[in-house]
Amino acid sequence: MSRDFTVAAVDIRLRGVDSLGDGPPLLFLNGGFSTRRQWNRVIDRLGGRYRTIAFDDRASGGSGPSADFSVRDAIDDVDRVIEATVLRQPILVGWSHGATIAVCYAAEYPELVGGLALIDGAYPVSLLDEAGKDRVRAAFRGSGRLTRVVAGLGGAPGLSPQQRAEAVIAIDEVNGELAADFAALRCPTTFVVGGGGHPGASQDRTRMLGAAVRAAADNAQVTVFATANGRPARVLARDADIVAAAIDEVAQRSTCLAVR
Repeated sequence: MSRDFTVAAVDIRLRGVDSLGDGPPLLFLNGGFSTRRQWNRVIDRLGGRYRTIAFDDRASGGSGPSADFSVRDAIDDVDRVIEATVLRQPILVGWSHGATIAVCYAAEYPELVGGLALIDGAYPVSLLDEAGKDRVRAAFRGSGRLTRVVAGLGGAPGLSPQQRAEAVIAIDEVNGELAADFAALRCPTTFVVGGGGHPGASQDRTRMLGAAVRAAADNAQVTVFATANGRPARVLARDADIVAAAIDEVAQRSTCLAVR
C-alpha cells in the first residue's frame, strides 16, 4: 500500500508518493523538466524490496509552477521531503539533473544520506564554454512551441524556454565544481554511465566517463557500476534492469557500512 503526500515549500506544494515499504528507503530525484513517472519501470524492477519515495519537482507534474528553479531550491526541496516523510539515511537515486542535486545534498548533509545511485548525471566536469551556452539558449528559443506542449503534459509548467536554458547552464556549471564533493563523499556511490546519444556527442561522452573514473579513483566509496547502451534520454526505460542492479549494489554496500 502506498500513500500520496504533499510538502509545503515557499511558493508551491511538492506532491509525491511513498510506497511505505519496510525495506531500505530510496528517494528518487528526477531529471530536468520531468516528473516522478519516469521512475515507474525502475521501481517495478525493484520488486518491492525497498521503501520508495518519488515526488514531482517544483515546476513539474503535480507540484505546479514556481517562481524559481534554482539548484539551491532543489537541494532545499530534497531536505523538505526527507523531513516530511521521516526518512532515515535514504539512498538518493538521481537521473541527470537529479543526480547533480543528489551529490550536492550529500555534500551538504553527509550524515543524512545512506548512498547515491547516479544515473547518467553528476559527472564532475563542465561541458559548456561560452559558445556552448549560446547554443543551448538558441536551442531552447527554437523549442518554444514544444515547451508549451511539454508543459501541457505535466513537465515543467510555466517555465519559459529562457528559464529552461539557464537551468541547463546552471547545472553544467555546478557539475564543473563537483570534484571536491566527490572526493569528500562518505557514502557508497555509483555511476550508471549512459551511452549512445547523437553522433556529435562522442567527445562529450568520453569526457563524462573520464570524469566518473577520476572520481572513483579519488574516493574508494565511488564506483562506475555499468554502462547503459541506450540513448541517454531513454536510460530509465530501456535500461531499468541495469539501474535496479546499481541500486541493489549501493544498498548492499550501505548496509555493510552501517553494520560496521
